[in-house]
Amino acid sequence: MSDAVLFEQQEKVGILTINKPKANQLSHEVFEGFRTMLDSIEMNPEIRALVITGSGEKIFCAGADLSSGFGDFSPVDFLKRGQDTWNRIEDFPKPVIAALNGHALGGGCELAMACHFRFLKNGGKIGLTETNLGIMPGYGGTLRMPRLVGRAKALELMLTGRRVEADEAFAIGLVDRVCDEGKTLEDAVAFATQLAGRPPLSVKAILKIMSMSPDISPQQHLKVEREELARIFTSKDMMEGMTAFAQKREPVFVGE
Repeated sequence: MSDAVLFEQQEKVGILTINKPKANQLSHEVFEGFRTMLDSIEMNPEIRALVITGSGEKIFCAGADLSSGFGDFSPVDFLKRGQDTWNRIEDFPKPVIAALNGHALGGGCELAMACHFRFLKNGGKIGLTETNLGIMPGYGGTLRMPRLVGRAKALELMLTGRRVEADEAFAIGLVDRVCDEGKTLEDAVAFATQLAGRPPLSVKAILKIMSMSPDISPQQHLKVEREELARIFTSKDMMEGMTAFAQKREPVFVGE
């Protein structure tokens, strides 16, 4: 694998870093790095949460690298590759936190929105800026932005291509936390560490249910909820949680 995506593990937290100076743009190497590392991280029981960030201090990700065209892909296949990768992140069975250590623009914003949580540094900006280039979002932005901020606000931001300041992004629900300069990755890892201590089976089930299409019926939603909880009822973690509660001690969950 190239060094376009770097991997680091801090105890139970994996960290993926887009490493494409100067703007951490999305290239073929970045997508392949994500695909390879996501498979590896999912299969590693020692990693229970994931943080995605960018190298440097100014730009998390400035979007797709279009300077070399579409390579061996057709435009449709080029876009589907990005959509499939971001879908993989959205459906990932372990919590994924975007540590936005700088601006998240275009495809970088779409990557951030595919993560379960978004931490943006104070002074950072985020937005779907594609219309400024005469194009439009193509990595799921038109799907995920309305879910986060509502239809009208999403339309405004996509049509104007405006970069949203950190405080406004937090106020409209586009990001979940605004971090002090130089603290974004630290804060994201701390939160990921907290989530990594939660029962893995419960976390996986909740993420699965919450990633289901909002168009499914309430009856189907509740059916899946029942089925997932019934499976957890037979787990060692459930017994450990109940026993630890009775013994007034901290539980030790192993994901079984």
